[in-house]
Amino acid sequence: MLTLYLSGNEAIAHGLVQAGVRFITGYPGTPSSEIIPAAQKLVKEKNIKAFIDWAINEKVAFEIAYSVSLTGIKTAVTMKQVGLNVAMDPFMNSAYVGTDGAMVVVSVDDPGPHSSQTEQDSRFFAMTGKVPVLDPSTVQEAYEFAKKAVQLSKRYSIPVMLRSSTRISHGRGDVKVEEDFILEPINATFKILKDWDKKLPRYAATPRQRLMLHGLLNEKIAEIEKLNELRTFFSGDILILSSGAVFSYLYELIEEHGLEDKVTLAKVDMPYPMKKFDFSGYKRVITIEESMPVIELQLCTEGRRNGIVPKQGELTPDVCEEILERIGLIKKGKTISVPPLKRPSLCPGCGHRIALYALKKVFGKKAVYSGDIGCYTLALNFGVTDTVLCMGASVSFGLGIKKAFELSGKNQDVVAIIGDSTFFHTGIPPLIDAVHYRVPFLTVILDNKTVAMTGNQKTLSDHVSSFGEPVTPIVIENVVQGIGVKFIQAVDPYDFNSSIKILKEAKKFLKENKEPAVIIFRHLCVNTKEGLDANPIYNVKILKEVCKGCKVCITEFECPAIFFNEEEGKVDFDKTLCISCGCCVHVCPTKAIVLI
Repeated sequence: MLTLYLSGNEAIAHGLVQAGVRFITGYPGTPSSEIIPAAQKLVKEKNIKAFIDWAINEKVAFEIAYSVSLTGIKTAVTMKQVGLNVAMDPFMNSAYVGTDGAMVVVSVDDPGPHSSQTEQDSRFFAMTGKVPVLDPSTVQEAYEFAKKAVQLSKRYSIPVMLRSSTRISHGRGDVKVEEDFILEPINATFKILKDWDKKLPRYAATPRQRLMLHGLLNEKIAEIEKLNELRTFFSGDILILSSGAVFSYLYELIEEHGLEDKVTLAKVDMPYPMKKFDFSGYKRVITIEESMPVIELQLCTEGRRNGIVPKQGELTPDVCEEILERIGLIKKGKTISVPPLKRPSLCPGCGHRIALYALKKVFGKKAVYSGDIGCYTLALNFGVTDTVLCMGASVSFGLGIKKAFELSGKNQDVVAIIGDSTFFHTGIPPLIDAVHYRVPFLTVILDNKTVAMTGNQKTLSDHVSSFGEPVTPIVIENVVQGIGVKFIQAVDPYDFNSSIKILKEAKKFLKENKEPAVIIFRHLCVNTKEGLDANPIYNVKILKEVCKGCKVCITEFECPAIFFNEEEGKVDFDKTLCISCGCCVHVCPTKAIVLI
């Protein structure tokens, strides 16, 4: 065995590749984003033939990986919990049809939530879709359970979910991994099934055949259920069932508070499907799990439903202590208050900032702005986002809100704001509807040539793949033009005067024409080496004698590199943050910020 210091996501990648998975796809989403890059790095180092790269969205990723599993190849698909929503259509019937090669669905949950719209529990979706799910409690188990998921899927010809969470995926630790990869011969790894015609009742099942497949699925689940065992620790008459990261917290708290003779802690590795256990020897049986009562519902225990476990929020060690106090096992001390965190803001020099500022200058505060999921959700800070729901919804909301105002007889400016990757993900279909129904609102596409919020993954506009192979870049203008949009303009938002001019032209076009308009603000992300190297550098100075301390550059433009000097009553630059982009020159109402 070899000991490596890995994150949970890196451990999952090692487990999948070592178990023979040779086809992995997905869509980036924190906290799952590092799995695919880690797997790519691994196959490059080991010179393993494999396809590992991103798809346009989670539904497409799932369908691609699932179709490959039907050919006999071991596959995996990765996403975060809200990404599973996008993949639900194929996910819900994949267990009916089953697999021929193995397929692992890696869904990483975000209790809290820290970077998501919901706290939903992927285990609940697995239970709904009758897909077995494994729930690791440590980084070591993330590696082991990834391999176990592949084996379980292959043995029962069924997709298996590996459900991780933020604390497991982003946690780090020493992981014992197999030193030598068990590499199947290429002709075995990529052996394609030939008897497609014999599998038509499964692969192209009619509703009547689906009923029969459902019966076979239930038989598989009943067999898999028998594999489920509880691992128990300590020896008290109160039984606590747990899984995932919460189990690790509880284990440490029981030791810390000396509860070993009062509590029996049972670890659940596979939260679905559960079999019935004999709990007659215990005074109470309580389930403490994140984020939904999956184990609790199957075993009819105490827990979330009777108020012992909070119905929302991450079950941090502090919260777990409060639960133990609620049960009557400990008396918790005073809680230490934590000072509020500074709200997040766009990076210094971010092209989105100056684009959003220009947008506000032209369309003003009275326009309705529908926002989306990405760095630019921080348009909230600039007063140019009124709604945020889910990926791609900004364009749908723009269409719907504008149509509502039209039906009410009111003229209202409506702007949808979306990023380049999110536009490809789910922004195209609602724009097609907008063209079809001739709804006049502006869609602003902020194109920084990367999936910035989740770790700067490649987008469809790249010329090379993650392995350096040539690919065909998808040009946003061509897609928009193909849909039928007539007003299409692209501009670098650093060119502030041109940005203002194009925005005014769009506003005039929308007033005179009953159809949508699209502006693409294109500037490389300054949080990438390529973007920072290509970024212009200006010599910018603050004329202290002109500055009136109005703070517009701080409150309206919100650049982290500008701060207010209380002693002087003037603004100044934080040279440790400023990248000399010069965008702030366009913001100062007194012209105190100038180019030298």
